[in-house]
Amino acid sequence: MRKKWMRAAAAMLMSALMLTTPACAAAPEETPAESAPQAEIVREGGLAYVPDRSVYFADVNVNYSWAFHAIDYLANTGVVSGTGNLIYSPGRSLSRADFILMLYRAYDMEKYASGDNFPDVPDTAYYADAVRAARAIGIATGDEKGNFNPSQTLTRQDAMVLLKRTLDRTGLQFTAGSLAGFSDSAQVADYAAEPVAALVQAGVIGGSEGKLSPSAAVTRAEMAVMLYRALHLQTDSGTAVYETVPSVRLVCIGSTIYPDVEIENYQAGTLYVGLYALEQMTRDEDGYAITLGASESIDDQIIWDGTNLSVNGQIVPVAAGCEAIAVDMYSKRTAGLCSTGGEYSAGAVSMVDGAVQTVYYKK
Repeated sequence: MRKKWMRAAAAMLMSALMLTTPACAAAPEETPAESAPQAEIVREGGLAYVPDRSVYFADVNVNYSWAFHAIDYLANTGVVSGTGNLIYSPGRSLSRADFILMLYRAYDMEKYASGDNFPDVPDTAYYADAVRAARAIGIATGDEKGNFNPSQTLTRQDAMVLLKRTLDRTGLQFTAGSLAGFSDSAQVADYAAEPVAALVQAGVIGGSEGKLSPSAAVTRAEMAVMLYRALHLQTDSGTAVYETVPSVRLVCIGSTIYPDVEIENYQAGTLYVGLYALEQMTRDEDGYAITLGASESIDDQIIWDGTNLSVNGQIVPVAAGCEAIAVDMYSKRTAGLCSTGGEYSAGAVSMVDGAVQTVYYKK
């Protein structure tokens, strides 16, 4: 399994007055291969669901294939929440205060929420502690009047500046980059040029159609991608870099959503979407990995009468704690096997040791 940048380590922020100790300690000496611990087998058999859209938000659909993994990762780890019932509003612009709140959650900044706040940030505001912490460690600064302007729409370049200041306080080192490859590089403000170029060099920022669009409002989907990449930075020759790893996917097994799982038998060029036989799932200090078997269709006739589960006309045994899962919108799942007693025209079951562990169905 590849070594992943762990969020817990990346989140070790330091006080602005104590920048002498790097946040990321030197790696311990590696354990000799012959005595390296084996990955723990946590599951064998059953089914795994690999989605092609968000499993938390109905409006993060296939049109957001470039962002749904990042959004669901941040939702799973409690960094972001929706704007309504199962709604994320991925195309909505983001305020300065809301971005600071997301940084506050992502980098565990609670212990720095002390001292004075900006005069235009009420103590009763939901983002007050987040802005206070960001001010205390030098991430958030005021305008010429000393105000933070929390409700002001955040531009893409200002989001990058705030993100780079946050990353600087984790002890990560960045290589100076260049904006020469973007057709609108001249539009980047002088104060933002260095942090924007550094994030481009690190792979956190990629632009769109050869443009950075620095003065455009950053959207909630764009923010999620930036923040996901920042939280997954690794070090290469001492400098921070983000690498896209196609084999790492969000996977749903039973009632559990796993945001970063490595497909061990991943084959380049294969589209991994839908249900698969789960051969094995393992866990080690770097997270989870799965080995997938053949893809499984969702085409069974499933009936639950409150006592018996019938699949294609055959009564099948149900394991204790079995759950019914709505594949189309995973977050609508209901704990415990249940239904209205009606028939679901499309579904599949996960069988382990001869008993149904999970029912996947489409309403």
